[in-house]
Amino acid sequence: MVPRSARGSGAETPHRLDARAAARRHRRARRRRGPSRQRAVQPARLDPLHRLAGVSMIAVPLWLVPALPLALVALSLIPGARPVVRALVPVAPLPALLAALADPVPAPVRLDWLLLGTEFAVTGMARVFLAFTALLWALSAWQAIRLLAADAGRDRFITCFLLAMTGNLGLLLAQDIAAFYTFFAAMSLASWGLVLHAGGPAQMLAGRVYISFAVAGEIALFAGLSLGAFATGEVQLAAMASLEVPALATVLMSVGFLVKLGAVPLHLWLPLAHAAAPAPASAVLSGAMLKAGLFGLMTVLPLGSVAAPESAAALAAMALTGLILAPALGLLQADPKAVLAYSSVGQMSLMALGLAAALAAPEAWPAIGPALVLLAAHHAFAKAALFLGVPAVWASSGPLLRSAVIVGLAVPALALAGLPGTTGWVAKDALKTALGEASFGWHVWLGAALFVSSLGTSLLMLRAGALLIRIEARPGTPRDVGLPWLAMTGLVVAGLWVVPVGSVAPLTASLQDLAPLAAAALLAGLFVAGTRAVGLRLAPMPPGEILALLQRAPTSAPVLALPAPPRRGHALVPRRREPRLPRPERGALAILTVAAALALAMAVTAPEPPPQSQATAPAG
Repeated sequence: MVPRSARGSGAETPHRLDARAAARRHRRARRRRGPSRQRAVQPARLDPLHRLAGVSMIAVPLWLVPALPLALVALSLIPGARPVVRALVPVAPLPALLAALADPVPAPVRLDWLLLGTEFAVTGMARVFLAFTALLWALSAWQAIRLLAADAGRDRFITCFLLAMTGNLGLLLAQDIAAFYTFFAAMSLASWGLVLHAGGPAQMLAGRVYISFAVAGEIALFAGLSLGAFATGEVQLAAMASLEVPALATVLMSVGFLVKLGAVPLHLWLPLAHAAAPAPASAVLSGAMLKAGLFGLMTVLPLGSVAAPESAAALAAMALTGLILAPALGLLQADPKAVLAYSSVGQMSLMALGLAAALAAPEAWPAIGPALVLLAAHHAFAKAALFLGVPAVWASSGPLLRSAVIVGLAVPALALAGLPGTTGWVAKDALKTALGEASFGWHVWLGAALFVSSLGTSLLMLRAGALLIRIEARPGTPRDVGLPWLAMTGLVVAGLWVVPVGSVAPLTASLQDLAPLAAAALLAGLFVAGTRAVGLRLAPMPPGEILALLQRAPTSAPVLALPAPPRRGHALVPRRREPRLPRPERGALAILTVAAALALAMAVTAPEPPPQSQATAPAG
């Protein structure tokens, strides 16, 4: 210690003064920085991703998002490295998830040497799409690795899986048309391998139909992007929504995206592909890749800028047809995955109806756009949970575990049906509120369309649940294949946490939203009781309803006919003639009956249009 008498010596004074001055400067600098740091985190963020992140994330270079899964594909070419690739597949979407949750948003990246000058950036809308897409790919990859552990073709499946993942994640970041189209085509073509994986007759048919629609959609998209770039002189994707883009280019781009969206009548590939692909592939096909079509439409359509009543009417007609036909077709399916596929057709039709309303009333787009993004995220989590739950049913051997899995599957099913208190109710309430701001010729039908959508989805969920209960356990299925399903179901439940309080109607004020679910339960009960009373049994219709209706006598041999079982000894044993319709015709009759009932429900629930004021004639 320094004696008190020595502390005041002149020799030490300069050092003490310098130290005290430095300490004062440090305290002043800390006071200046403190309030600014606090102000940076105090404002309330309404963005759900900020509510999820809460803290700054590790800065991720955006080029790493598509580069990591592509690097794993290259690494898989080395036979000795394939076990490492299999272990890293669930980690491949991690850079995309970090980029979506990062605060601040990662800086744009431009690669002048790639294609026409590739640029990656995270925009507001793409950020939400990137978040749920990365989560879906990660959980589906984990289940695929465990489910296909003993499959001889697992390495081929993993290669296609990684290529499709590269395309799906890359197109959400691409800002120029060359990179966007490259990633979009990579996703579509690589998914063909996922559909064909099992190699059976059903997979061959599904693969043929899928690749036919995929190539046609890619041609239309390429032609539309090329015409748009030629007309505007720009290669930026955002320029495709400009009013300078020719109408033909917009139509071609829309056709390409509507094929991917699965809009009626361009949906024929969807039920076949979802039923044929393994469950993890079906989860990403429905939860993530269909949303690429929605993302593309939201990017290239002139939403919020100018009214397009003719285009809106055409898109609305497709959407309303899908809302009515999807439940009618799905109820005749015998495969739960096919039922879930037709449910996706109905949900995508609802999103297409939102786009049609935005085209008709551009002033409502600021409200409709976020509602559609929220609905897309909800559908991604809920539908992926249902597809990932199918292997969980296979792995449930005991009655107690099986009952628990079935009850757990009811959570995303009720969310899709829009049960009050679930994410589906929140998303549909947001869309209903947004559509209420639109005013145009046919806006009075929007509320009825939402009612029919919930009614049809409820019926399909009841049908899927009845089929899932009958699924038998498959010995040898790893028990842990249900972990991704549990995680996805948890995301469905936790989705309510990221919704700002007060942004939706109170739960007590939405008991009327129970009407579609109650009506579906009543109709299902009456149908089961009536068919059992009269002894009627409808023959199930295979996925791809128009292809099934084209199946006639063996001599007609349609190109895309469903394979018929061989008839042996038919020349020796006379066929028994019964007074009944052939299977396709009976299925068509059932489709028409259910579709007519749903159309009647839409007509009954639609409000009367407001009377137009008429000018009184002047007195003569």
